Amino acid sequence: MPYPSQPFSPLAFLATTLLYMLVADMAPAHGLDPHFTHLFRPAGGLALALALLGGRRGVASVLVGTVLVHATHAGMSPAVLASEALAAMVAAWLGAWLLLHVGHFDLRCHSFRACRQLLAYAGIAGAGAGALAGATAVLAAGLVSTSAWPLTVLRWWMGEALGTVLVAALVLAWWRTLGTTKALTRLPEGLLVYGLTLLAGQVIFAGWRSDLLDPVANAYWMFLFVTWAGVRLGLLGTVGLLCLVALQALWGICQGTGFFARDIALSQGFGYGSFMAILSLVGMSLASYFSERRRQDAHLRVAAIAFECQQGLLITDARQVILQANRSFLAMSGYGAHEVLGKTPQFLRAPEPDRPEAPSGTEAHGATSACAEPLRHAVQRQEWHRRKSGALYPAWVGITPVLDRHARTTHYVLTVSDVTSLREQEVQRNQREQALRDALVREVHHRIKNNLQGIMGIMRDFGRAHPQLQGPVTQLIGQVQSIAVIHGLQGRACVDQVRLCELTRAVAAGLQSLWQVPIALDIPENWQPCRLHHAEAVPVALVLNELILNAIKHGGQGHQDVRIALRKGGQADVVQITISNPGQWQEKAAAAHIGLDLVAALMPRRGAALSTEQSGRRAVVRLRLQPPVIELECPATA
Repeated sequence: MPYPSQPFSPLAFLATTLLYMLVADMAPAHGLDPHFTHLFRPAGGLALALALLGGRRGVASVLVGTVLVHATHAGMSPAVLASEALAAMVAAWLGAWLLLHVGHFDLRCHSFRACRQLLAYAGIAGAGAGALAGATAVLAAGLVSTSAWPLTVLRWWMGEALGTVLVAALVLAWWRTLGTTKALTRLPEGLLVYGLTLLAGQVIFAGWRSDLLDPVANAYWMFLFVTWAGVRLGLLGTVGLLCLVALQALWGICQGTGFFARDIALSQGFGYGSFMAILSLVGMSLASYFSERRRQDAHLRVAAIAFECQQGLLITDARQVILQANRSFLAMSGYGAHEVLGKTPQFLRAPEPDRPEAPSGTEAHGATSACAEPLRHAVQRQEWHRRKSGALYPAWVGITPVLDRHARTTHYVLTVSDVTSLREQEVQRNQREQALRDALVREVHHRIKNNLQGIMGIMRDFGRAHPQLQGPVTQLIGQVQSIAVIHGLQGRACVDQVRLCELTRAVAAGLQSLWQVPIALDIPENWQPCRLHHAEAVPVALVLNELILNAIKHGGQGHQDVRIALRKGGQADVVQITISNPGQWQEKAAAAHIGLDLVAALMPRRGAALSTEQSGRRAVVRLRLQPPVIELECPATA
């Protein structure tokens, strides 16, 4: 679809058609008049504006209005009527299509780019195509000769282009300010400029002459007023003033008075056309340029206010040399502006040995240090910075590269925030969550222990009810009791705080009570406790249960003598548990005793070893544990 779809009611269609007829009827076409007084065609600009704002319905209103306005003039031939309608349609359609689809035209027409597109696509291409189509139509109808056809095209294009650019820009600028007070902000100044221009135009173009004013009654005085309007009144005021000058000069040509009184005879109207083209180009260029400057100044004021926000901001060049620093950053870091500008942000970072801790996965090499490659995308990370006083503080740094139109990095914008309070809040929150988690875990372990104890009670009842199964049931109760011991210990401390000495003592006490066999536990007074890895706590408890149970069943129960000793191994982080009972190791029996399936299955794959030996009349088994199964506690926590 060549045009935007705009709401366009039948009433709006009728109003735009009548408006177009009114404007077109102000200066009936004289394309075939030898004197060619139709040098300014405002209907072409209105047609383009309607096509841009109204879409297809706007083009239709132009077509209907063109037919009606020329049909009301008696004596106009159908060929002239068709050529005028064809020229208006081609100019409006092609100009609107080029602006919207090729130039991506901004309908507000408030920038120099939009004015340039309006001149190129509508004033040159669209108006030229319309003039070519209209002149070709009258040539085909035999209303002009072949030799006169080029001059007809040129005249037609001059009037169409001037009217298209000025009136279309006037309508679009007015439509942009419709319903706002922006156009009234400089109303007194605008009235003064228009009044002086009207008075000067009457002197220059309408023949209000005197001996005093004749030497200075020159059309180029209009550049003064148009420049004034372009600098002060914006595009709407400037284009309106240009239309006023164009109509005054055109009136002088028609009346044969003023500066362009002899322009038709001397240059076929090209003097008027070139003057208005240059005047319009200068006025619209100045108006769009200063409008953009005012918008840029407003944006800069907003940016300056935003730059002095509560967050620290740094602006560096492509080599990361600091160009600007806002007051928030200076207050946060303690440095003065002269101490920051000209340096790179690297000097703010605390040396690695001085950092309390490395931020968890967030500190990385980037634009605050020497970059081998410029950044292409924004990054964020946490760093440790040092204030001028020497104090360290955690900072959250955001780095945003500024790219030019060739995607080359020209600057960096760094945002720096002191996150000390947030870090403290995060630590407190993690501590609260950890405390809650530990409490929940301890409660879970406590309930598991209670449930296991309930299961052991059921199993004891089952054993008493079936004496023939008393042995296996008692052995199974011991295993469940060892698991319950782990959960009981974990229910009193954190998951990773199960100590090997406490576990050994609890398992031995449980088996002693269950089998009614005295078990002597030997732990040195100056023993340095060690913690079991939480993943190995239950397997180690079952291994201890099985080894102590073997010592009870194979000599310990008969002699009422089982001994357990905890000693340090050959290395500081090795612990050896020795379990002995009266008896003799025999080769087949040793293999049967030590090769228990449960012990073999539960032995940790790393950090644990099992050995047997005969010491006099006692059978001895040694369980050696080392990291990662165990971890020595610091003496302060023993």
